[in-house]
Amino acid sequence: MRRMIFVATMFLSFAFLTATSAQAQSTEASASITPAASGHGRGIGVGAVTMLNGTSGALFTWGSSGGGFHVDGLFGLHHYTPNGNTTTSFSVGGRFWYHLHAASFADFSVGGGLGFVHWDTNPGNNNNDSRLDLSLEVGCQMRAFIVPNVALIADLGLGATFGNNDDIMIGGQSVTASGSPAGGNNFVAGTLGIAYFFE
Repeated sequence: MRRMIFVATMFLSFAFLTATSAQAQSTEASASITPAASGHGRGIGVGAVTMLNGTSGALFTWGSSGGGFHVDGLFGLHHYTPNGNTTTSFSVGGRFWYHLHAASFADFSVGGGLGFVHWDTNPGNNNNDSRLDLSLEVGCQMRAFIVPNVALIADLGLGATFGNNDDIMIGGQSVTASGSPAGGNNFVAGTLGIAYFFE
């Protein structure tokens, strides 16, 4: 009889400890994964980013204090001389991202944005050639925080450029015909963005 009481006591103790451990793990998991944003990526940040169509530049980003969304601003200025033709490009854009899900060191957002690129080739000469490209994108963004205030950024979705060289692509960030005033073949470069947050 004593042996049965001892075995029953051991069984109940084991069951209680197992249930307590499972509940603690469940509580810990729910605390580290939420449907809103993680505690990172809030406030003002700076960095560099490439849009889906290949438009790149300096990144100015701001994340809401509640962690529900963030907005990006893009500014780029490039001056180079391909084939002896001096070319200057000026790009500006903005994007909005709504956070669907976040873990301790990453978040996943949906959104999109709009960008403009102005090209000027041989400015000041009679054969001056200028054009304006309009870039649209809609899709998803993933941010992985390698430390609490530095994030790697990757976008995927649908990108379209309207101008002298129209271009539509589905995938991740790339360098396309819109990245050159003379046009060219599309190819994926696998570019990523990066941002530093002043938290």
